[in-house]
Amino acid sequence: MNFLPIKIGFVPSYRNWGDAPIQAWSAQQRAAALAVLPKVPGIEVVAPQICAENVRALDAEKGYTPYGAICNLNQAEVAAEYFARQHVDGIILCALNFGDERSAVKVAEKLGVPVLIYATKEPEVPEGPSMARVSDSYCGMLSMASGLYRRKLPFHYAGIFFHDEPQFLSEVETFVRAVSVVKGLRGARIGQIGVRPATFETVGYDETAMIRKFGQNVIFSEVSEIVTRAQRLADDDPQVVETFQAIRGEVAQLTVSDEWVYKAAKMETAVAEFFAQNGLAALGMQCWPTIQQLWGFSTCALFGRLTGRGLLTACEVDILGALAMLVNHRAALGQTLPHFIDWTIQHRQDENQFLAWHCGNAPVCLADSPAKTAIRSRGDMQGVRAAEAEDTQAGLYQFQIRPGQVTFCRLQEYDDQWKMLITSGEIKPSDEVLAGTWAWVTVADHQKLYRTLVEEGFVHHASMIHGDQRAVLQLACKFLNIQPVIV
Repeated sequence: MNFLPIKIGFVPSYRNWGDAPIQAWSAQQRAAALAVLPKVPGIEVVAPQICAENVRALDAEKGYTPYGAICNLNQAEVAAEYFARQHVDGIILCALNFGDERSAVKVAEKLGVPVLIYATKEPEVPEGPSMARVSDSYCGMLSMASGLYRRKLPFHYAGIFFHDEPQFLSEVETFVRAVSVVKGLRGARIGQIGVRPATFETVGYDETAMIRKFGQNVIFSEVSEIVTRAQRLADDDPQVVETFQAIRGEVAQLTVSDEWVYKAAKMETAVAEFFAQNGLAALGMQCWPTIQQLWGFSTCALFGRLTGRGLLTACEVDILGALAMLVNHRAALGQTLPHFIDWTIQHRQDENQFLAWHCGNAPVCLADSPAKTAIRSRGDMQGVRAAEAEDTQAGLYQFQIRPGQVTFCRLQEYDDQWKMLITSGEIKPSDEVLAGTWAWVTVADHQKLYRTLVEEGFVHHASMIHGDQRAVLQLACKFLNIQPVIV
């Protein structure tokens, strides 16, 4: 799923443009910002424009403001309207010199999107009598920040920079990724196929709370409806044939029957159609026992293939788990895929290791070794027996997840109060051969992590993704007014 770019409105704020040294400095800083911001991954910069025929032109449709910046409320109204027309997802407020707090804050107030603010460093001291300053952004930024604070508009203060400093781009990248999470959660359509397993109260959720918090909608289907749609597809349907060949070719060992592969190909086609027709952002689907009763196969590898296509799919109808996958995926700008895991067991020898596992639902691209990937039956994960055509437990990936740093995310809601678990660890390679898709993960303090899961009401499912997303997720929580629970 391609959800880039993330549109960020750049708000250059100034005061006293007529003063020659200040004018030159402000113009230089505006140009410097617009030169470096496009280097941030995933960003599309939208900024007020300078009209070539009249540098003082003001036009909301074309985005013209005097000097391509703003310094009063009239200009703020025009800039905000232009940004709204461009559908910006967040804005960056920059005081080119001291800046104008009322107009800069007015843009933020009217748009209601995430805000980043930063100050520019002071240039060299001018010659002659002075107070040794030209920019005064250091002072003006406090006025902007207080304006946002008194309006209860959440914002991220990045720091004080020259635009060519690497830390500046790093801060903006964190902001862009957090904005991507906010954009992805707001108004999302989340699919639900089937009902939760009978005993799994743990994955229950409040659809109304999702509506109130994020403006989301849950799009529902019975498992039987999807199975019926899949069963109507012919073996020689072009999409089925393509998917059949892809399934057979993506693993090193396949010990299930062609009958299972055809079922999986047809089911994948049907679920993908449901996903596309409803404009879904993520999906929670029942994987047992109904599908085995209706059509006699397991869906674990199917879920891995769907997630591998960017069609994020959580097991056991865990809708809040699907939201966590969406958070991880959006924070990664779609460049890395999550794995829907189960907090399974603590390591028997290393008290700070636990097994991040599920039945066989990770995308194959996350495998540690392509040569050691397989699709097998739950009853014969070693692959030593001949495939049985009527094996209702066939269809699980088996491989170890590749090593590296990972971030875990879990959303939970109780009494309309939302919280997000944010923690990280490192996958350590192992010589073991285990069922399903799995990884031994080392964390700094497993006892503290597990106590937090227990005492904060987090359930046994989470989303895991490669990379360090802690700063991004914490910032997204700030913009969404979600309590971050950081371990």
